[in-house]
Amino acid sequence: MRSQNEQQDPLISPDYRELQMLSEVDDAPDVTQRQLSNRVGIALGLTNVLLKNLVRRGYIKVSQASWKRRLYTLTPEGFSHRMSLMTNYVQSVLDHYQNVRQTLRDQLEPLALNAESRIAICGTSQFAELVYLGLKEIGIEEIDFFENKAANGRKFLGAPIGEMTTIQPGQYDRVVIASFCSPDNLIKILKDQGVGSDQVVTFFEKKKAKAKSK
Repeated sequence: MRSQNEQQDPLISPDYRELQMLSEVDDAPDVTQRQLSNRVGIALGLTNVLLKNLVRRGYIKVSQASWKRRLYTLTPEGFSHRMSLMTNYVQSVLDHYQNVRQTLRDQLEPLALNAESRIAICGTSQFAELVYLGLKEIGIEEIDFFENKAANGRKFLGAPIGEMTTIQPGQYDRVVIASFCSPDNLIKILKDQGVGSDQVVTFFEKKKAKAKSK
C-alpha cells in the first residue's frame, strides 16, 4: 500500500522511484532489499520488482559477495540513466515551482499580505516545500507547519511541526492547505479549531470544479 505522500504528490513518479533506487545502490552497493524498501518508502515486494527491472535493463549489475549477501553496482548505462533521470526530475521540480509561484501570486495578491503577515502551512510534502519557497519569495517570514497527525518532535525545513488540532486561529493571517487531494477533511479540522473560511487558502479547487462541470 502506498504512503499518503506517494498518493498525493505528483513529483513522486515511477521515474523518481528509479532515481531513488539507483542513487541508493550507488551510495551503498551492499544495501539489502529490505533497506532499499525502507529508504525509498515502498513495499518490499515492489522493491524486488523494480530492482529486477533495473537489472534486466542493464542499469544494475548483481554479484554474489557471499552465500547470503549480494552487491549491487551501477553499470555505465546505469550512471547515464541516473543522470538523465536527475536532469528530468530537477526540470520537473523547477517547472512545478513556477506553477506554484504563479498560483500563489494569483491567490495571495488580493489578500494584502506583507512582511508582517504570519502564515500556517498544513502539510509537509514536497508541494508544501514549494509553497513555503513561494511565500518566502513574496516577503513572508513568519511561517509555521502543521500536520493532521502527531509530529512526535519531527521538523520540516528546520522548523518544528505542530498538530492541526493545536492551531490558534488568532495567530495567523492565513492558513494554507498544501495538498493536491480534496481539502474538505482538513478544512473541517480547521473549522473545528475556529479557523474562519476567509483565513483558509487552497489550491487548484477552481480548476477541479471546472473539470467536473464539463
